[in-house]
Amino acid sequence: MADGKRKTFKRKSEPEDGARDSMDELRTYLSSKFASLRDEMHKEITSRDVLLRKLEESVTRLSEDIAPVKDYVTAEMDEEDDDASSSSSGTPEDGTPQDGDQETEEERNNRALNICVDVMMSLTEIRENNEEKTQKVRGFYEKIYKASPFTSLMLKFLERNGGVKVLVDCDSSNISNLVGRLVNLDGEKCNGTAFLTFADIFECRVYLGGVRGQIDVKKRGQFVHETFDPEVSLAQSLAQIVMYLIFKNRGCPYACDDEMYEKLYEKIVLETSQKKESVTMDGYVHHAFSMKSSLAREVSLISVVPGMLVKYGSKEGMSKLLEQMPFLTFFFIHHVIPKMRS
Repeated sequence: MADGKRKTFKRKSEPEDGARDSMDELRTYLSSKFASLRDEMHKEITSRDVLLRKLEESVTRLSEDIAPVKDYVTAEMDEEDDDASSSSSGTPEDGTPQDGDQETEEERNNRALNICVDVMMSLTEIRENNEEKTQKVRGFYEKIYKASPFTSLMLKFLERNGGVKVLVDCDSSNISNLVGRLVNLDGEKCNGTAFLTFADIFECRVYLGGVRGQIDVKKRGQFVHETFDPEVSLAQSLAQIVMYLIFKNRGCPYACDDEMYEKLYEKIVLETSQKKESVTMDGYVHHAFSMKSSLAREVSLISVVPGMLVKYGSKEGMSKLLEQMPFLTFFFIHHVIPKMRS
């Protein structure tokens, strides 16, 4: 922080309100830090050279805040898990909550989940469909919804806005049975066998191989096998569609005329690219940077945030994101998420 002191967070003593109050406090804290960086950029927006220098200074200062924020998120999520476990142990053997308000809230949450998943299933076409495949694909959406408040918001955004079409092949790890040839974000013509999933941004179509697949990812000069789960790949492709629907800028997470956020995001991508050579990062990050064009890297990288939340779950996923890509995570929370909500 600017004064050289790290922020100390106070723990909440009320189990029923602790998680909500803690996350409100965390959001307020992160918002202030991100807003500070954004405001500094706004003052210097007329000069690219000065802007980049100010960004360098801001990144250096904000780096000091990452450790306490990461520790705080982990601690609060541990507390939330303990509270949930405690509440579970206080229910009767048949699992019925004794508190009517809790039951009502649970029913309300389940109803919202089912409505959202029903809408997404109505927008989905499954190749050679049957009941087993329907349940499998439904499970993909349920896992995305339950993974994190951020990923459920992403599905709710698509539920409200519609327009997307999802095509799934539950019998293959690639999309060759769904689409023959296509042009990727690097502008290259490719066969469907090259993709586990693909977001056709301009057509608002997502193609998905519903079987877990493997691809070679280059890490520090060596290719390694990485396993990609279909629900994670689906979350990433849907995120790219969401970026296009919100910002109307080829899938980039900022508007065409928003120079401030464009430069900020370019700086974040550069910082993450440099960091991946010295810090162990997830295979999804390396896959994003395997793209040749800056456009493809920008579009792919922002989708890693919901992807990792689905892969690891809310607590572990957020912890890894804050450790590996803190500024990308801040950008997603404080720029992309408000756009989804509005």
